[in-house]
Amino acid sequence: MSRVTPVENINYWRHPSLSGIELSQAEFTHFSFDKHVHLDYHLGVVTQGAQQFINKGSRYQLGQHGLSTLNPDETHDGQSRDAEGYRVKVMSIPVEYMNSISQEMGLKAHFFNAPMVDDPALYQYFIQLHDVLIQGQCSELAAESHLLNFMQLLLTRHPSGMLNLRQDRGLSWQQLNRIKQKIHDEPWQNTQLEALADEVNLSKFQFLRQFKLATGMTPHAYLKRVRLELAKKSLTHGALVADVAQQLGFFDQSHLNKAFKQAFLLSPVQFQRRML
Repeated sequence: MSRVTPVENINYWRHPSLSGIELSQAEFTHFSFDKHVHLDYHLGVVTQGAQQFINKGSRYQLGQHGLSTLNPDETHDGQSRDAEGYRVKVMSIPVEYMNSISQEMGLKAHFFNAPMVDDPALYQYFIQLHDVLIQGQCSELAAESHLLNFMQLLLTRHPSGMLNLRQDRGLSWQQLNRIKQKIHDEPWQNTQLEALADEVNLSKFQFLRQFKLATGMTPHAYLKRVRLELAKKSLTHGALVADVAQQLGFFDQSHLNKAFKQAFLLSPVQFQRRML
């Protein structure tokens, strides 16, 4: 379970001219992110202190001058490296937006080779971009120009890698993709473990073990995170909290409130007020 003692500050924004782009800024001390995934690309920098996280079984430390580059659906965690805590700026970029940028640059769909890059110039550029966008005072042309300039620099300095389709353990890539697609297509369904196991012709025990080996998460934890990520998107577009809870398969609104606050440190209503 994530720990929430204490969190000094966390805020979310979106620029009115950049549909789907989510910006956040936070200061953490003892809060620890459990293993989770995002539906979008996540870029981020630490402006004070340092963050440590595990990605694909390897431990990383993100300090000043580094840029985190997390692909969608990539399991990771996160916590402060030491007791002093850290400050972080994050930008969430929808897959469709990233694909559009890549196509305009004549590139294939992008996949970052590593969860972070050591690039002081990009680090400073990202901070400037983030600050400009959260102020919300620049024009649509200026906002999109700043973002595209940054993305062009990022994608050319750190070219896309080829996604490794081979799974050394756990479910095969094809099996895992089939299960994830089912969850993404029907996030509101309280799918039974047996039904998921049947999708890939495994026993419940085999499936549970192999899914966790492949993703680092249980099927239930993965489904819960997908629901929460989709809840954020719905709230950003003005949906009522009660409707979101019902549409995404939460038991009731209080169930969504508790899970949302545990994951994002704000209630759904608090998050929505910052985004609308």
